Amino acid sequence: MEQLDYSNQAAWTRISGDKQSPIALSDTLAIKNNFETVLSFNYKHLANYVRDTGAGIEVGLEGTANIGNRPFSLKQFHIHTPSEHTINNIAYDAEIHFVHAASDGRLAVVAILVQSGATSQTYDAVLAHMNKTEHFEIPIDDIMPASKTYYHYIGSLTTPPLTENVEWYVLKQPVTLSVEQLNHLKTFYSHNNRDLQALNGRPIISSN
Repeated sequence: MEQLDYSNQAAWTRISGDKQSPIALSDTLAIKNNFETVLSFNYKHLANYVRDTGAGIEVGLEGTANIGNRPFSLKQFHIHTPSEHTINNIAYDAEIHFVHAASDGRLAVVAILVQSGATSQTYDAVLAHMNKTEHFEIPIDDIMPASKTYYHYIGSLTTPPLTENVEWYVLKQPVTLSVEQLNHLKTFYSHNNRDLQALNGRPIISSN
């Protein structure tokens, strides 16, 4: 399988404009949201595949989410290392993207930042089913932070074709993988994060 060349991102095939992802998030730039969007997730605890896509490790998982008072369906989640977004100039060890689609085709990505700490049972379950298409139990709760406060902006996919008008919700509270798990993750991809992109005047919304 051919891997996406992260060392030559300028050569990627792209459909792009001036609203690309990821970006540098900061409390200095963020606008407080007076009409807070509450995020709620109802994900199944039964995954249906784990595969290496050439851009990262992806897990097939179904479920629903309420994002911006609209229903979305979860399609999959995948992992980047190190993190793609930064918060207040801090980069994290990894970043998990939960990719959702609405009935009209609108995409929303919920990003979870990862730092070293306690062992993740979810990652252990993913690793045990690498490159398998069988259904398996996955304790997804340990990679979903208790707090759902977020930064929100409009951006793009972070792999080709880099399609825009994607709704991003980057949760502020990180989750953990152990040092050993993070080191193991890097044996698959030590650098599958896209470079930071220009903000180009886009508003960044911060929930309370």
